[in-house]
Order: sequence, then structure tokens, then C-alpha cells
Amino acid sequence: MKFKWDKKYLYWGVTALVVLSIVVLFNFLLNQNVAIRNAIAALVKILLPIILGFVIAFLVNPLMKWFEVSFFTIFDKKAPDRRYLPKWKKNLYRVLSMVFSYMFILILLACFIIAVIPQISDSIVNISILFPKYKENFLDWLNNLTLKYPEVYKYLGNYIKENEEIISDWTDTKLVPWLTQLASKSSVYLLLLFQALKDFVIGFIVSIYVLSKKELFKGQAKKIVYSIFNAKNGNVIIKNVRMASDKFAGFIIGKIVDSFIIGILCFIGCQIMRMEYPVLLALIIGVTNIIPFFGPIIGAIPCLFLLLVINPLHALYFLIFVIILQQLDGNFIGPKILGSSTGISSFWVIFAITVFGGFWGIPGMIIGVPLMAVIYTLIQSALDITLRNKELSRDTGDYIYLDHIDLESKQFIDKELPSVELARKKAEKLALKEEKRKEKEQKRLAKEVFKNKADNLEINENKSENNENTDENQENK
Repeated sequence: MKFKWDKKYLYWGVTALVVLSIVVLFNFLLNQNVAIRNAIAALVKILLPIILGFVIAFLVNPLMKWFEVSFFTIFDKKAPDRRYLPKWKKNLYRVLSMVFSYMFILILLACFIIAVIPQISDSIVNISILFPKYKENFLDWLNNLTLKYPEVYKYLGNYIKENEEIISDWTDTKLVPWLTQLASKSSVYLLLLFQALKDFVIGFIVSIYVLSKKELFKGQAKKIVYSIFNAKNGNVIIKNVRMASDKFAGFIIGKIVDSFIIGILCFIGCQIMRMEYPVLLALIIGVTNIIPFFGPIIGAIPCLFLLLVINPLHALYFLIFVIILQQLDGNFIGPKILGSSTGISSFWVIFAITVFGGFWGIPGMIIGVPLMAVIYTLIQSALDITLRNKELSRDTGDYIYLDHIDLESKQFIDKELPSVELARKKAEKLALKEEKRKEKEQKRLAKEVFKNKADNLEINENKSENNENTDENQENK
């Protein structure tokens, strides 16, 4: 007997097999969670130089593109149109753009290492050596403050007594040994530095190859997408990937430039105010400024703690300076550099930092904002398509004061403005009052008419009685 394939049962059989496989795989991942994490960690460690190479290429690409499109246009007007250039010109402009970009970045890194790293190392060593003295000075200042202002001591005395031993024990047993260990274990950190340098060198080589062949990689990726999906879905995927790339590049690179400027301004301000360890303070503020919204607060806490122990008055000045610097960054510097690269409100920024920071820590707080911007844009695009299919407006402003949508004409009926609503209620109140007045007047008039009728009736009755009396008198006569 010849077996006949039934497409319906084959479809359900394949579907059941896929669902069963997913359930088994999910169960396996749940039971082997530690092993999976270790395997992923090992894989990431092996692929770290490759990942680092793609990250470097992603960060260097905008600068290289600027050299190709803007810089070489000075010498060759056709430089931006790479597809129409001769092969030797393409290769020449690409190589020169890569060389200039990497030279610019390496010069910045070299200046940073030469100027900043030695001062940071000296600052850490000095803090570890002088911290006991700083602590004594701080305790003396605190005692003098409580003697000068006994009300403060009365209010905070119990709290200070309870926590003085805890703070002293923490600084003696944890903070100072950690700083001493950090300064003494230079050989271990040097070995880790060499390992990181090895990964960086491999990643650097990978980034050169990626940048030199980026058009080829783009073409291969698009080829894979269109081979798997139809043309319509492929266009959507390519468009969304391009949008995500623009969001991430615009935000991360803009944030790095913004944090660099904030670090320099912080260093200049600390130098003007003659604060201790200005390079270390500027580095902490600049690095933590990469984290959106909460970055300046996170960076200000250790700086304030350090300055509070060394010189409490400087800590107060530094707090005021950081607040001013944060306002300057949030209202002027940040918007000029970042512009509207994310396209999301402050609420979604806080939401992204909280959620993705909870998942992935500090890296999640950094990449959470552009990732949230991508998710927000994708959801917005899906909503726009749905509303367009329903022939409804896609502008959010049309829905803010919406009361309802007319089912037949699909016209948006807005709520009344507060002033119009108040005027309408006032008019209704006046109309009701006028109606009551008219009703009262009508009742009064009706009452008067009824009274007049009653009076007329009584007069007529009196007349009738008088006539009857007159007739009787005449008869009697």
C-alpha cells in the first residue's frame, strides 16, 4: 500500500516537534543554569578580542566616515561617491581615513596615559598613606563643630556616637587596606594590564579588517536577510537595523565626547578652587558622566566622601560646583552634542537605566538608554502601522485631549477646554437660574389671575345678592 503525505498532518506534526523541542531545551537550560553560564562566560572570554574589534570599529567608523566624506572632499569633489571612484582611489581614501582616525585616537590615548595615569597612581598612593591623618583631621573638625554648635551635637550626638566606631572600623579594616593593596599589587595589575593589552591589540587588528571591508560585511548581511525573508520583511529588518545602529552610535559616541568635555571642565574648576587631587576628581566625574541621569550623582558620592575627610569646606564647594556643572551639561552641552539622538522622554530614560542597570549593572545603565530608544521606536512603528490600517491619526498630540472618536466619520471629538467648560457650566447655571425665575414668575402670575378670578366671582355673587334683595324690596312694596 502506497503511503500518502497529508500536508495538514505534516504541518501539525512539525509544529508539535518544534514545540516539544523548545520545551525540552527550556527545561535543559533551567536544570543546567550554572553550566550554561560558565559555557557562555568561557565563550565570551575566547571571543572577547573579536567582540572588542567590532566595538572599536563601531566607535571609529563615524570619524573615518568624516574623513572620507568631508575631509577628502576638499581635494576631490567626487570623494563621497565611493561606488563611482576608481579602485585605487577607493583604497587610497579608505587607508588614509583609517590611518588619520587611528592616529587621532591613539594621540588622545597617549596624552591621557602620559598626563593622567601617573597622577592617578600618585593620588592613590598619597591617599593610602595620608588617610589616617585625614581621618584625625576630620574627627577634630567634627568635635570642634559640635563644641561650637551644641544644638547640632544634641541633635546628632547619639547618631555620631553610634556610627563613629563603625566608620572608624570600616576605614581601618577595609578602605585603607584596600588602597594599600591597590598600591602594592602593581605586578598583578601589570599582568592583567598586559592581558588586556593583548586582547586590545588583537581587537585593534580585527577592527582594521572590519573597517576596510565594511561594505562587504554589509552586503553579506543583507544577502542573508533577503535569502531568509521576503522582500517586504527584509526591507523592514534592514531599516530597523540601520535605525538601531544610528541610535547606538549617536548616543554612545556623543556621550563619550560629552563626558570628555565635562571631565575637562571639572578639572579646570577644581584647579581654580585649589582642591586636592583635581585629576582624580575630574576622572571620576568624567567617567561616571557616561551613565545617563544618575552618572553625576554616582561620581559625586566618592569625591564628596574623599573631600569631606580631607577638607569639609572643599566638599561643600565641590557639591555646589557639581550641581552647577550638571545643570550646564543637562541644559546646554548635552543637548548640543547629543541632540535628539534617543528620541525618548526623561521618564523612559530613568526606566531604561533602572531596568537594564538591574539586569547588567553599569554596562546596562550605559547601553540601556539607546536600547530603550530602539525598543520604543520599534513599538511606535508597529503602532503607526496599526493606526494607518485603521485610518486613524498617528500624531500623539491628537489623542491628548480626545474625548471620543465618531464611529461613522472617524472624526476626533476633543474634550472641552477648561475655560470653555467653565463658561458652559456658568451659562448652564445662569440658564437654570433664569428658568427657575421664570417658573416662579409664572406661578406668581397664575396665583394673581386665580385671585382676580376669585375676587370677580365674589363681586358677582355680591351683586346677585344685592339684586335679589332689591327685587324682594320692590315686591314687598
